[in-house]
Amino acid sequence: MALGTFFKWAGGGAVALLAALCLLLQGAYWYGASMLPEQLPQPRREYPALAREILWRSLGGGDSAISARRLNAFSYTGLVLGSLATFLASPHAEQYEPADLRLVSLTTDANRWAIVEANRARIAASVAAPDPAPAPTSGGVDASTLQQMTPRNEFESTALFIRSSREWPAERMADLVLDSGDYGRDSDTLEQAALAYFAQPVERLTREELTVLVLLDRGLGDRDPHCHAQAFREAYADALQTIGDPKLPALSAQTLARLQPIDCPPDA
Repeated sequence: MALGTFFKWAGGGAVALLAALCLLLQGAYWYGASMLPEQLPQPRREYPALAREILWRSLGGGDSAISARRLNAFSYTGLVLGSLATFLASPHAEQYEPADLRLVSLTTDANRWAIVEANRARIAASVAAPDPAPAPTSGGVDASTLQQMTPRNEFESTALFIRSSREWPAERMADLVLDSGDYGRDSDTLEQAALAYFAQPVERLTREELTVLVLLDRGLGDRDPHCHAQAFREAYADALQTIGDPKLPALSAQTLARLQPIDCPPDA
């Protein structure tokens, strides 16, 4: 009888502990989400399917269809614990983030900086035209708070990651990422980059031209393909091995010839 009573109490305690943990995780998410705007920044345009495919390949998605898992407080915690267990099992092995989580991470970064810029604009406007009665806002912390690494910021970042995974389909996440980057030549979007590098709208670019632009934002942006043609060729060839796109050869002379020339710095 005593043993049976013990197991009943132990089982009840385990259930209570699990319930408390679930409430704690959900509460942490709600706390972080309360710092975010009611509506996250929206993708401003739809990009061609080919541009999305190339972005997906650059993230390691290969030939699979573009996709992203929808997270919640519990599945996110599972991912963190799984990554920790993998690291502890093989601390010196290189860790590879799945393509869909990389897409969510880039979407989160794009959302974060859009929120920062929107709050900066709001703060600048309030300084230029002070209002004796502060106007209500739709939620979200100010720009400086978003950039500080504090426990409060960590809650916000986690909630933003989870919300970013749930806000839109993966294709629209790709649109937001393609429309938020650093492509060089003062281009912050793929649309601007298409005009800056090839003087063509993004819809008219070839597969190779689109790949050049996407890779500029994925780490090759310090080498302008016009000013550093050989260095860019070599970096592009290395990146193609990672992308694994059988439809693309080494960078062709024709694509380089179609680049819009610019005044290169003296050390180029």
